[in-house]
Amino acid sequence: MATNIEIVAILEAAIRDEEQAYEFYTEVAERATNPVVRQTFSELAGDELGHKVFLTGCLNDECMMRDFPVGPDYKVAEATPLPDLSIDMTPADAIALAMKKEEQAARGYEALANTAPDADRKKVFDNLAKMEIGHKTRLESLFMDVGYPEVF
Repeated sequence: MATNIEIVAILEAAIRDEEQAYEFYTEVAERATNPVVRQTFSELAGDELGHKVFLTGCLNDECMMRDFPVGPDYKVAEATPLPDLSIDMTPADAIALAMKKEEQAARGYEALANTAPDADRKKVFDNLAKMEIGHKTRLESLFMDVGYPEVF
């Protein structure tokens, strides 16, 4: 069984990850020349701050020990190549990059859950993975709208 100190350390690491994602999205938004890319990454940066606030709240509550709902995982990110970061990115490439980053975060938490030494830590990592998959799913939906407009 994980101690409260170990769960706090996991949440603090997840908060740092959200801070890094915020910094990344903010930097891309500031450097991008395409207004849609700028807007999208500004919104993503705001989302990451929201995730940080949520995780910070979990430090004072045992919300990470409750089961998170499992949403759909469209697997679009897995089938999409990772685009190169560029200030001249197209909106579709910018969203693809963001969804790939969320996919990588989810897979990282899944790997940690699979090797967790106890059920409490496994649950926290499973919930963090579910949270990242939720972010990825949102980006995948947006990617489908922007990357494949001919379908709609």
